[in-house]
This record gives sequence, structure tokens and C-alpha cells, in this order.
Amino acid sequence: MHVEFFDSLEAVQARLRQAMEAADAKVRPWQAAVKVGDCFIADGGEEGLVVFGEVLEGYQEAHLRHYRFCRCFSVACPEGEVGDVHVSTILAVVSRAFFEAMRQAGAASRKRVEIGW
Repeated sequence: MHVEFFDSLEAVQARLRQAMEAADAKVRPWQAAVKVGDCFIADGGEEGLVVFGEVLEGYQEAHLRHYRFCRCFSVACPEGEVGDVHVSTILAVVSRAFFEAMRQAGAASRKRVEIGW
């Protein structure tokens, strides 16, 4: 995990702008085309997680054009969680059937743990 400290709100905003610009620069055309209803596999970050997600909404604001509001599932969160995903982290668009199979597999593995399999 990477933690940064700032001396002012302006410094935080400048760093956020810089990070967003860097992420936007990495977006490929197929990633920019990800839309509501699409399912995907994404890089879960420094923890090495694989994330399966479905896009619930997009944003109209120009500075958020590469963000999607999604429901995502992973080993860390098999019950799913909602939040924003930057499309540069999306590794592949997958079929709804594949997404559902992965989601169900995660739920099934959680149930096995809960009942001691």
C-alpha cells in the first residue's frame, strides 16, 4: 500500500489531477468504449487481486469520462461492492455468462468455508 501525506487541500487536488491524467493517458480505445451492462476482468491493484465487475452507470462529466460506476467481486469481497473503476484497469471485457459463473464460483467457495468444507 502506498500512502501520501499533504500539507494542503490544494496539494491533494493537484496530486489527484496528476494521477487522473496519468491514468487517462493509459486508456486504450476498447477500454474507453466499455459501457453500461458490460462485464469485465480488472486488475485489483497492488494486492494482486483479480476483480470481476459489471458496469452499472457511466458519468457525463468530462473529467470522469474514463470512470464507470460498477459492482465488483473478488476473493477479498465475494459478496460484491459498488464503486468507481477507471477503465485503464480493465484487462478484458467478458460475457455475462462468464461473469456470472465467476461470481457464483466465488459465492460457492465462501459457502464451503462457512460450513467447513
